[in-house]
Amino acid sequence: MPMEPSKTKEFGDWMIWMVHRAHLNDPALTVINFNNMHMPPPHVELRIAPKLMKALQTNTHVVELSLVNSNLQKESGPDLAAALCENKTLKMLNLESNWLESAAIRAISQGIAENPCSGLEHLRVMGQKQASSLYGRTVEEAIGRMMEKNESIIKLGYECGDPHYRNLIDRALLRNTDFARRRRNPNAAGGQEDLVAEEKVLGRLVLKNPPANMAQDATDNSSVFWAFVASQKRLPTVSQLQSFAKNNGTPLKYSQVAPLIKQCRKHLLDGATNTVVSVADNYEVHQEGYLRHWSETNGNWSLTIRTDDGKSYAYRCNKEPVFSISDTWAESLSVTAPPTPA
Repeated sequence: MPMEPSKTKEFGDWMIWMVHRAHLNDPALTVINFNNMHMPPPHVELRIAPKLMKALQTNTHVVELSLVNSNLQKESGPDLAAALCENKTLKMLNLESNWLESAAIRAISQGIAENPCSGLEHLRVMGQKQASSLYGRTVEEAIGRMMEKNESIIKLGYECGDPHYRNLIDRALLRNTDFARRRRNPNAAGGQEDLVAEEKVLGRLVLKNPPANMAQDATDNSSVFWAFVASQKRLPTVSQLQSFAKNNGTPLKYSQVAPLIKQCRKHLLDGATNTVVSVADNYEVHQEGYLRHWSETNGNWSLTIRTDDGKSYAYRCNKEPVFSISDTWAESLSVTAPPTPA
């Protein structure tokens, strides 16, 4: 390596020298700070911005890259996105006050989202000179999806105008902050039980694995409920159970059916606690885990599951979700349910 050029008198040569160190993966280079230094456009000087973006793909030592007001152009967006899709070392990235447009911000977000090994903790993209403070719905969606997947970013410098994606981002930041705290102190009091749950809208619940010994509820008329669930592999509505009971020679009054469903459903879900279930949100995104808690109050449903990798999800909705059971559950109910009168 040549001698370090003067940062004040020859800052162009100094930037070329710094980027070449990153290209060589110099172990002594952990911070690159080009704040308020005018990088030449990519088509004018290939040895600074283009070479830096390419170097980040394989560099394993730079942990902080700050390019505030450094004349970073929109043409560098896709190259930076490709680098962030591969880089596992960078922890702090500040791109504020540059010339990145919405498409570049979206590409950068997608690059981070596609990197399951990203170590990025701080990301700032505010104040781009070619865009307003809000970059449009497609960018908000891309950053929201990035935060859904990324589990390391704890500080995000970005203003989101859409309430849905702003809420999604805020919850992801809270989740990631808790993950970071646990990584710093894995022996903290409370263990995994106080892990912040990611909230989702509850759409449907599938009971997968029945408990080894679950006694049937012996309430009057409960046999018709269990017979319906075993045969249809789902929980009935009031009209469905009333029709099923009538067809099976055990007609039930309308006033009997709703309390019966509520009591048997409680018995079923209590028995399913700590067993494997599959939950789908309102976008039909399925998540499998162990049912840890469920509740229903005045038609408002809430349940929490914990996955094998320690993540916690809290599902809520203000209407009754769709409940169904697996073939294994249906077989267990067919064996143990009392016979329905003919």
